[in-house]
Amino acid sequence: MSRKGKGFASLADAASALMDLRTALAGTNASSRSPDRKPQTASGDFIELEQQMLAKQAAGQSIEKVSPSPSSFPARSEVGKRAPDPVHKAGKKKGKKAQPQPKPKGPKKIILKGPGMKAAYHAILEAERAAAVKKPTPAAAKPAPSREKIFREVIAAVSNTTPMIEPRPVSITPQNQAAIERAIVDGAAQLAENLQPDLDDGFIVGFDFGTSSVKLAVSQPYHADNPTKAMPAPEGLQSFGHPYLWQTALWLDPKAGRLSLYPIPGAVTLEGFKTGIIGAHGGELVRPDVNVTRVEAAAAFLALHFAHFFGWYRQAKPLGPAGADQFMAVNVGIPVAAHDDARSFSIFKRIVAAAVELAPFASRLTPDLVRQTHSRSPDRLPTGFYLVPELTAAVAGYAFAPTSQPGSHMLVDVGASTLDIVAFNLVGRERVAVFSAAVELLGAAALDSALSRQLSAGDFKRACDHEFEEVYGRARSPERAQDGFHAAYRRKPVQLLVTGGGCKTEVHDRFIAEMPTERVLGAAPTIHPLPPKAMTDMSCDRSRLLLAYGLTRDLPDLPEIKLPSQVPSITPLVRMESSFVGPEMT
Repeated sequence: MSRKGKGFASLADAASALMDLRTALAGTNASSRSPDRKPQTASGDFIELEQQMLAKQAAGQSIEKVSPSPSSFPARSEVGKRAPDPVHKAGKKKGKKAQPQPKPKGPKKIILKGPGMKAAYHAILEAERAAAVKKPTPAAAKPAPSREKIFREVIAAVSNTTPMIEPRPVSITPQNQAAIERAIVDGAAQLAENLQPDLDDGFIVGFDFGTSSVKLAVSQPYHADNPTKAMPAPEGLQSFGHPYLWQTALWLDPKAGRLSLYPIPGAVTLEGFKTGIIGAHGGELVRPDVNVTRVEAAAAFLALHFAHFFGWYRQAKPLGPAGADQFMAVNVGIPVAAHDDARSFSIFKRIVAAAVELAPFASRLTPDLVRQTHSRSPDRLPTGFYLVPELTAAVAGYAFAPTSQPGSHMLVDVGASTLDIVAFNLVGRERVAVFSAAVELLGAAALDSALSRQLSAGDFKRACDHEFEEVYGRARSPERAQDGFHAAYRRKPVQLLVTGGGCKTEVHDRFIAEMPTERVLGAAPTIHPLPPKAMTDMSCDRSRLLLAYGLTRDLPDLPEIKLPSQVPSITPLVRMESSFVGPEMT
């Protein structure tokens, strides 16, 4: 009786089928075996059989005949019959003791005649030939990570870093060092008198506390032409050679234990502290080898600058005869998102409070004194000192220009470490309603940090796109200001304002260039607001001084600003479809 073999998908399937057959055939003889006889291992037989088959196939020989181990298979005629026991058979015939059977001298070739064996061999050959020509199945493409996931990866990579913004000086000229010290000593003496602000005829200080540099300016409000001047930065401490940008860095002399605004031989540099505060790491050390946290470094830095500015103002008299002797207000700018977040706002208030208390001791600041003072500083600003949203300052510099227009605006401020984006509405150059805002560590130096950590420029731009979409998407939602921002509902384009020195990188330039298009904000020319020329005496990029200029405005003169948390959401009205009223309903 013959049996037609089945096809097999692979050599393994065929071998498995052969093994099942061998086990089934061996099982028919199990009952007749002697108890002390060990069953033959089927797997060993089939491994040998398979190896011989593959070897012959590789040599191009026929595999009709193979040489398995002895007694691999019974002959076809013996299949299904009970195998006689040699001992019993010999005893029955002659009644004599059975003689041991001679061992075979070696393997002998036999023809495999088990049911379906020949078909199995052909199936194996066909499977091997098919496998040789079968093309590999391409791996399924992994889905691209979402923009939000990329955003989180970029922020995580740079949030606890100190970006290398620019090389720090190792020394300055003795003349500049002496001038800084004289101004600090003079200003510290003034602040030690605990003078109260002159609300009638005092001057106003604008303090733009940036992550890479600080800019200070002073104005005399309610006088002819409202004179305003920026404070120059000493040569050697200028940020990227800008004559009015002072590097945001501090130095600690480990021998004397003294903090300084300029480098001292052997001193260590403390930098990136504001970046750490924005990234919610203000309580961590500025650097592992110095016992100074980021909030403490910020308080010491502001204390030194407060003292230096007041000393410089008295000595230089930048406003001339119009300049008052006493200050009216000191306006310190912080991001809108930080101003609108209770925890961040509290952190900055404590920093400023500690700095004002430390300023009288600015010429002999030590880490211990700073730590003790900050630890007990109140969650309350000193009289005459204010924290002002940077948006207010930027809008003030833009709103009073003759080219400003009321309506929907997007402000993009690219700094060294941070990217600030604000969506707001300007009403009559007097009121500002902020619908959404965000500040993230996606500035120019943060880009360098991300690239150094093997993140791509494309991923960094996607992170910027995500921040923009969060702010813009919130503003154009029906709950906020759909009629002013959404492309399908607005009557005119959204005006884009761009500030900050970091916007000139290739990534940020491309990021900003995609905004003033029809499908996004609308095709309106981008505006780069500038402060007045009279503010500076030296040639420079005045756009970097816009915030400092806006911060010199008196608070009542600044545009009234409503932060995102102060702007209530709108409940969209349900649009009623028109219906036909028939005569039967009248």
